[in-house]
Amino acid sequence: MTTKTTLAERNRQLAEGGDAIAQFNLGNMYRIGYQVKKDTSAAVKWLTLAAGQGHAEAVATLRLMGVEPPPAAVEEIDPDPFTFAVEPVHDDPTVLREAADKGLADAQVALGNAYRLGLGVEVDLPEAVRWYTLAAEQNSAIGQYALAVMYDCGLGVAVDIAKAKALYTKAAQQGDGLAQFNLGNMIRQGRGGAPNPAVAAKWFHKAAQQGEAAAIFALGTLYETGAGVEKDEAKAVDFYRDAAEKGDRDAQFNLANMIRQGRGTPADPMEAAAFYRRAAAQGLASAELNYGLMLANGIGVERDDQAAAGWIERAAEQGDTRAQYYLAAIYQNGRGVPQDIATGAAWYRRAAEQGDHRAAYEMGALLAVGEGLAQDVVEAHLWFTLAARSTNAEIAGAAKEALRLVETAMDAAQRAEAERRRLARESGTKP
Repeated sequence: MTTKTTLAERNRQLAEGGDAIAQFNLGNMYRIGYQVKKDTSAAVKWLTLAAGQGHAEAVATLRLMGVEPPPAAVEEIDPDPFTFAVEPVHDDPTVLREAADKGLADAQVALGNAYRLGLGVEVDLPEAVRWYTLAAEQNSAIGQYALAVMYDCGLGVAVDIAKAKALYTKAAQQGDGLAQFNLGNMIRQGRGGAPNPAVAAKWFHKAAQQGEAAAIFALGTLYETGAGVEKDEAKAVDFYRDAAEKGDRDAQFNLANMIRQGRGTPADPMEAAAFYRRAAAQGLASAELNYGLMLANGIGVERDDQAAAGWIERAAEQGDTRAQYYLAAIYQNGRGVPQDIATGAAWYRRAAEQGDHRAAYEMGALLAVGEGLAQDVVEAHLWFTLAARSTNAEIAGAAKEALRLVETAMDAAQRAEAERRRLARESGTKP
């Protein structure tokens, strides 16, 4: 029987390998004494290592502890994470062309990359397609994969799903992990044929065996939902964890959800918060929102209203309607930010216009009494009407009662105007 690895042990393993987020997590655990004996010197050690890699929260935590953090290391970021990498790659297009003209497939793919990305030459997608085609015709797996992506996405050529699938298949059969993943994705989605999650799972397994994080994540989704495989939440957690540790933000988010809810693994709010934070740091709006909500409620982390507002605002700016609703409430109540009802109303409006019935109700409530914006019972009537259509019985019931009260204060002309605005909105024209 194997012993379950604790959160502290997992973070230690990653921290010793140089993972800045794990170093921060471990330092914080020593700071507050969670799953380890409280040890300020150990906390400073790990937080300092994380801060040295530019981890902003580690820097802030050290300063709160009265410790001056070290200067952050500069991290070089690949300008294009989807580059079709091959060896040998030369950064001089002239040298590449000489090798490509001689028929060297790797050079042809590298030259295609140069034209696709504008590396030393002007961007020329059709020219990139030409070089990828020459490599693919030589049965180069990476050339086939690169060309498949161009047909799949319509880059330099018209979208052709059938050609893309055929090329992915050729590359996948030669063992190309990315092609195996993309082929599995096409089969799962039913692009180029009927959906078949069971066959998709087989290709995902092949790609996962080569360490492709996206394929490992995809397997997690299949086992979580039981699509194409027997549903197994414990297996889903294992796959999500593997992909999450490889840096896949969607896996980090899904894993956090399962850990928070105690599905397939014991519930652990602190570990859930840590994975939400990792996904949020990569810009995933849903993770930014969930991490913000955990900060706002002090679940798995110390309550911090100001930090919560910051994370929720990030998600709201990306268009997440739930985040826009919560951010509106934050401004309305002045929690973590100066109270600003007008700003709150603006966020309610943005969420309501995307179909959030809670936000529509709040817009109606503010307009009905003129709080934070000019009173307008006709406009309030419109928003209450939208909120009344909610499938949530509580929201719908409250909106219907609000409609009844607003209508008692409206004259015939106002009722007619409210109906005109409703029809205009439903027809897509400007009220």
